[in-house]
Amino acid sequence: MKLYRSFKNISTIKNSVVSVGMFDGVHVGHSSVINRVIAIAKEKKIKSIIITFSNSPASYFSKDIIDLQITNSKEKIELFKKTELDYLFVVEFNEYIANLILSRFINEILISVFKVNYIVFGYDNHFGKNREGTYEYINENFKDIKAELIIASKEDKKTISSTRIKEAILNGDIINANKLLGHTFTISGKVVKGMQLGRKLGFPTANIAYNSLEKIIPKNGVYYTITKIKDKEHVSITNIGTKPSVQKSSTISIETHILDYNQSVYGQNISIIFYDRIRNEIKFNKIQDLIDQITKDIEIVRKLNSLQITT
Repeated sequence: MKLYRSFKNISTIKNSVVSVGMFDGVHVGHSSVINRVIAIAKEKKIKSIIITFSNSPASYFSKDIIDLQITNSKEKIELFKKTELDYLFVVEFNEYIANLILSRFINEILISVFKVNYIVFGYDNHFGKNREGTYEYINENFKDIKAELIIASKEDKKTISSTRIKEAILNGDIINANKLLGHTFTISGKVVKGMQLGRKLGFPTANIAYNSLEKIIPKNGVYYTITKIKDKEHVSITNIGTKPSVQKSSTISIETHILDYNQSVYGQNISIIFYDRIRNEIKFNKIQDLIDQITKDIEIVRKLNSLQITT
């Protein structure tokens, strides 16, 4: 897969099938679109192309809207790398894109540069200025381009959407979120120094930095996770919350205790892969009660891991 971050200095691609969208989460519903793009490309012996954005169009148009994403740009790219896609364009949604008249976008980019033959649409897919680019619009105005509409993917008779997955994550329903995603929800970031309270309690933790204005975070609580460090996976237990038993703060932190691991990870980029929510965050009046609860939580994590819930 070839990755581009703009439409500048691109050699003309001879014949292609394209889909345009945010693809937040790259979930099961998106996979139907992506797989169809790839299938058409193989069948017609042309190139498969996905055009997506590195930032949220909703947040661009309204500074009052914080449109938190399931996958940030880096995570999205990694998920696309697992497909057989030929080209991925992850472009910034900026003034140029926002004001690009649909006919110009189609003629100057999709036709002129990509020599597009097919455009694949998701069930609620629109693109271009004022969201004018629809399945119907292409069929009515561009007879040389074949538009194809993918029926919505459903789970429990409900449409699979990024909004539905976000609701599951915010409710701490990680098992359902992962089911709808078709892969595991992950938070990646650099390990930064915290107050080192976990170490004092006998459970050293890695405190991960994250962008609160970009990435959606699960409901406060304790989670069974797998932490990936330098391509190696380790069983872990992760707390999301304000740590009410040991500090007076409203700041939400993400801290993971990696079981049977005693190496320093400060300054490293790690990924926390979420599998299940164990309990709510609780305020304990006695530190020993907190220690006892963490010990119980770790035993639960060991049992869940032994059941191979991750497979």
